Amino acid sequence: MKPRLSRPCLLVAATCLPAVLSAAELAYESFDYSASADVTGESGGTGWSAGWTQDGESCVVRSEGLGYTDGNGNVLNTAGFSLDTTNVATTRSFRDVDGLKSDVWISFLYHLPGSNSKFEGVSFYRGATSVFGISNSSANTGPTMALNVGNGSITMSKGQFGVTHFVVLKVSSGTGSGGNDQVEAFIDPVLTGVPSFPDGVVSLADFDFDRVRIAGQDGSPLFVDELRIGPTYADVSPHAAAGGDDSDGDGLTDAQEAVLGLDPGVSDASLIAAIQAHPEYFGLFSDAGMLALGKGGVVLPKSGEGPVGFTFEVQHSGDLSAWPVLETYNRSVELPADRNYLRVTLLDR
Repeated sequence: MKPRLSRPCLLVAATCLPAVLSAAELAYESFDYSASADVTGESGGTGWSAGWTQDGESCVVRSEGLGYTDGNGNVLNTAGFSLDTTNVATTRSFRDVDGLKSDVWISFLYHLPGSNSKFEGVSFYRGATSVFGISNSSANTGPTMALNVGNGSITMSKGQFGVTHFVVLKVSSGTGSGGNDQVEAFIDPVLTGVPSFPDGVVSLADFDFDRVRIAGQDGSPLFVDELRIGPTYADVSPHAAAGGDDSDGDGLTDAQEAVLGLDPGVSDASLIAAIQAHPEYFGLFSDAGMLALGKGGVVLPKSGEGPVGFTFEVQHSGDLSAWPVLETYNRSVELPADRNYLRVTLLDR
């Protein structure tokens, strides 16, 4: 029987054009409070229905903020300090968003300072029910992140100790398996363009949420910053473009516009959006177009520099309906020089 190869859960395709930025946000928390203070009772930011509460010990405002620069040199906009789960006992800090949320993008900065096998994570609740979240994988002492749903989780082979990661979640209604809701997780995507290839995906009947929880088991440390919830990826990834100022806010720096003979004071966002929507008009490949060139294999887009890690599963079934995992393979591949289009082909033996 021919084995079933799942779509590899890795890597974000590079895009050649900047995204059009949007200013709308549903909720934003920069932790712009007094350093070393408990976060309980603080009520800054926008899009929240109340201030922070606690169930257990309170998380503490850290005296330093976190930052993120993507692989192309674009820098996430940041302000204020960050939140630290470190305390004498388990920390659980909650905040309610302004109304039930669905079909949104979520982003936050996540920094795990050291090794342990405790739970540290950012979770999203509907009332008292935990719906989904991102956490340290408590099954081992490695830094691997887990995408949690209900009582289960999937590890994503992403994460490093002492490194600030940009975590992005896309919550979609009815787009998952069997018409369920879906959450896609992207770890360290580029800030321009919309990420297309998640590092983890989960489906469930209902992913609507109205609360955020940041927690550290036994007061173990996790730093969290720049929590955003918005209707588009651009809303949760505001940034300064690599290479300098962007006076007209279209994603091209003033220096880039000067080279192209454009006016840095006049936005080219509409033209950029048109090119992104119709790359075939300009002889360009879209992300989907590149991936369609598999010629019998599976094309794997990559982000960042080598080596590139990827994961695939061999699944089995007795009824062609349920497909439990038989074995999981993890590999690290050194990329060749110049262009890198990777393809995986499953061969019968």
